[in-house]
This record gives sequence, C-alpha cells and structure tokens, in this order.
Amino acid sequence: MTSKQTMTYAALSALCLVSNASFAKINDDIDLSGYIMLDYNKFDTSLLEGQYDSSSSESTSEIRRARLSFKSDISKDWKSKFQLGFADGETEIKDAYLEYSGWKYADLTIGQQKEGFGLEKLTSSRKLLMLERSMISEAFSPGRSLGISLSGDIASVNWQLGYYEPDEDEATSAITGRVAWVPWQQDTNLLHLGIAFSERQYDGNEFRVNEPLEVYTADSLIEGDKINADSLSQQGVELLWLKDRFTMMAEWQQAQVTSIENTTNDYEGGYLQFGYQLSGGYRKYKNAKLGASSEPGWEVTGRYSLLKLKQENQDAKTYALGVNYTVNKNIKFMADYFEAGGTITSGNAISLRLQYSF
Repeated sequence: MTSKQTMTYAALSALCLVSNASFAKINDDIDLSGYIMLDYNKFDTSLLEGQYDSSSSESTSEIRRARLSFKSDISKDWKSKFQLGFADGETEIKDAYLEYSGWKYADLTIGQQKEGFGLEKLTSSRKLLMLERSMISEAFSPGRSLGISLSGDIASVNWQLGYYEPDEDEATSAITGRVAWVPWQQDTNLLHLGIAFSERQYDGNEFRVNEPLEVYTADSLIEGDKINADSLSQQGVELLWLKDRFTMMAEWQQAQVTSIENTTNDYEGGYLQFGYQLSGGYRKYKNAKLGASSEPGWEVTGRYSLLKLKQENQDAKTYALGVNYTVNKNIKFMADYFEAGGTITSGNAISLRLQYSF
C-alpha cells in the first residue's frame, strides 16, 4: 500500500468513524448546502483548435458546476466537511477532511483540502469577480489535494503550511505554504498582501501547460512542451484592496519546471482585476480570502490577464468586462465580455451564468 493510499484510508476512516459516532448526539449540527451553475458561452471559432476564422462563432450551454456539501460540528474542537462535485458528466470528491481547532496558535486539517496557494484559487467559485478564474490561477495554483496542514492567525498575519500528495497523474508530493498580511484595516476597508510557494516532486511524471483562454468550453490553446518532470517550483505574490464599494485584486506567479534530463522551463503570468458595487455594500473578507457581496444588487467587474511560456515562445493576453447581479443569498446572475490576444490566437466571447445556492 502506498503512502497516499494509507493517508486516504486514514482520513476517510477517521471522518466516517467520528461522524457516525456523533450523528446521534449532534444531528442538528449537520449543515447541508450546495449550489449549481448554469452557463452559456458564445465565442469566436478562433478559440477552437485548428480554427483561425474569427468571423464565425460557436455556442455552448452546460452545467458548469454543481456541489453538495455536508458540514458537521463533531465536538467543541473538531469539525468535518465532505463535498461532492458534479461537472463534465463526472462526480468527484472535492473536500473530505477533519479540522481540529483546540490548539491556541494553529488549526490542524487532515484529508482532501485546498492547498494554501493563490488568492483567486482560494476564493470560492461562488464568490469570484468574473465567471472563470484567470489563466495563471488555473494553470499553476494547485487547488485541492490529499494532505495534512497547519494554519492560523497571529495578529494581522494569516498563515498555512502543508504536506500533500496530489492526484497520481500530477505531482507525487508537495510542500505548500502561504502567508497573508493585513497592514492596514479600518472597519471593512483593508489592504491584503500575500506570498506563497509550492515545491512539488514529479518523479518523471509528465508535466504540460494545457489551458483554454478563460472560456471554459473553448479548446485548450495554451499548449506547452510535454516534459518528463523531476520537480516544479512555484512562487506567487498577491494583493487585495477593499475600499468601500471598490475591490481590486492582483497576483503574479512564476514557475520553474526541471526535467529528469535537468533542463528547465520557465513560466510566469498574472492578472489585475476590479469590482465596483453599484448598489452599495462591499466585498466581504475572512481568513485571508475574498468573500461575497454584503448586499444584493449590481456589481461591474473587469480584468487584464497574462500568461507567458518562455521556452515555448508563447504568450496569451485577455481583457474582460463583466456585470454581476445578486438577487439574494440564493440567486446570482453573471455576464462577461472577453477578448483574447497574444501570440496564440485572438477572438471574442460572451459568457452568461445563472447561479443558485441553497
């Protein structure tokens, strides 16, 4: 049995045993929630592989995401979360972890969880400024992995450090950490600065950048070299500024992939995006993450995004404007207009979303 299998069985067994033992005692404390996102995309066929004509278009509609979550306060210091995700005709476990908060300076999390890397990646998909995350966030921010992590707050500093064993088709192991600092805060207005790193071992597994241009149903046109990788080293910096109705967030990330032949490929990119609440209110902030709008109403958004593949001599740029309308805590509408450019291709797209949460 591999160490990853051992960790998987241990985490799920602990989750099942502790949760089952507690159902009879605290059944009222089990929280069931979820959401579904229905998307419509219309984009130039130049955003498809082998197509270069931007005068024709393609339309798609789909269930972009559907999630079902179970949270339980097992005891004073223990809680659990189990979340299923439904997308692209498949069902997968997104979150499955236990969290212990009985220590003074750190919380312990064991199981399938988000690695602490990337402000936009750590933002829930229900609370994003734009429909899709930026190219750099999708290409390099790790997302969810099986592992064990410690996290905590010291004064105005939030931190997380963990050891993970990602999907077997990706890195075989990873150490990932993040530190976020709020040097200035007045009520709901604040400045957030963050840094993050991830050192990932691949042990000869294939690595390749293969991403669409921020239109989910378009083809993956950013295609890097196929590399039998030995390791991947990532670094990121992040900024978030909340000032009354205005939100600005930005990230810059870089990655170095070392092959088993000891050659190196370098990648870098980032984004700058904003949101403005037309109907009043502000964006919430908690645990070094961006939250939802505080009040129903209209929000205008925009983003510039960049991704560079240095050794492959490729770069992609996108420009987007959007509008969001939050009806209430359950219903939200989103619309984005998008333009792509760079050495890969150029084209336009319109994306629409209906989001229902419960």
